[in-house]
Amino acid sequence: MYGYIKGTIDYIKNNQVCIDTGNVGYLVNVSSKTYNELLLENDEIKLYTHMNVKEDDISLYGFLTLEELDFFRLLLTVNSIGPKNGMSILSYYTVGEMVSFILKKDAKSIVKVPGIGAKASEKIIIELNDKVSAFGVAEDVVNTDPEDDETVNECVDALISLGFKKKDALNAVKKVKNYTDLSDLLSQALVFFDN
Repeated sequence: MYGYIKGTIDYIKNNQVCIDTGNVGYLVNVSSKTYNELLLENDEIKLYTHMNVKEDDISLYGFLTLEELDFFRLLLTVNSIGPKNGMSILSYYTVGEMVSFILKKDAKSIVKVPGIGAKASEKIIIELNDKVSAFGVAEDVVNTDPEDDETVNECVDALISLGFKKKDALNAVKKVKNYTDLSDLLSQALVFFDN
């Protein structure tokens, strides 16, 4: 029904933004990533929207890009993935990262998303594997040897817990060529954040 909503932020809290379009304020659910970006916005914003209608509720979900909206709608075609799970996935990973995981059949990474269990992650891979080719694969997905995946992921998670953005954490980890263990990788990656 609504393709997008454009206006100014009236208020923002709990992963929801109220967009003032003049005489109406639309309450739109957003991912954590979008929420964090909107916290820095003072000017007019534009969110592409998906309307979810249930018996007792009508909700709007908003996205900064059409790619995110399209991928969200694709996720909803998977049996057992609803709007909340879809937003949880897009709060945790970028579209490119998810496409990469699906193509690589990397259920271990998908299952890290809060609320997504092993069965759901397998369903996402099986049902979307031949449908994600239209989406780009993220350049910031770390390519490592299988034995290094766990250490790299733990390091990225540690950097995120220290307050760094996921993209910056991935870039820093990629710059480290040789390391002995998680502690060594983390200390070397932190060097790239020093100014």
